[in-house]
Amino acid sequence: MLLLGAENARAADTSPWYVPDHAAVQFAGSIGFLSAGPGWSFLEDALEASVLVGWAPPALAGEDFLTFTLKGQWRPFRIDTRGWTVRPLSVGLLLSYTAGDDYFAAKPDRYDDGYYWFRTALRPALTLGASAGRPVDALNLRLVEGYFELVATDYRLVQFVRNPATVNAGLFSLALGVKLRF
Repeated sequence: MLLLGAENARAADTSPWYVPDHAAVQFAGSIGFLSAGPGWSFLEDALEASVLVGWAPPALAGEDFLTFTLKGQWRPFRIDTRGWTVRPLSVGLLLSYTAGDDYFAAKPDRYDDGYYWFRTALRPALTLGASAGRPVDALNLRLVEGYFELVATDYRLVQFVRNPATVNAGLFSLALGVKLRF
């Protein structure tokens, strides 16, 4: 059955709006090797907001660093069938901040004007993905949902527009994750 929106998860919930209704754990996706954090759903689960903290180990990233991310997504419709909930489309925006001495939000004086046109610590990005999940009554979870996202950062998008041949498949990074909906 195809539904526009979803059943209102907050209707039966007496929690205030600021109490998270899900938690996410994500692998990759330009916000760290592994990231996790709380999230909130609005408008019958069609809109989501999440706050994630990501980490990448030196063996993979060349150094140990933390990334803090704000993510918003729109999930316009869902399909419910045989106990499964499928969200075949989600689109979103995220803004991440990577902490560390090698990253900057404002251009350091040591660089000439025009040397860097972007901030290395701040990364806005676009996301495109889908998800599928089902309730897990034994754990008292409304839904355990697996998802994937294709993530394109501002830097990669600009490089693609300037010279598509050099970016090709590198335009997107892949994120895989799980959301636990309470």
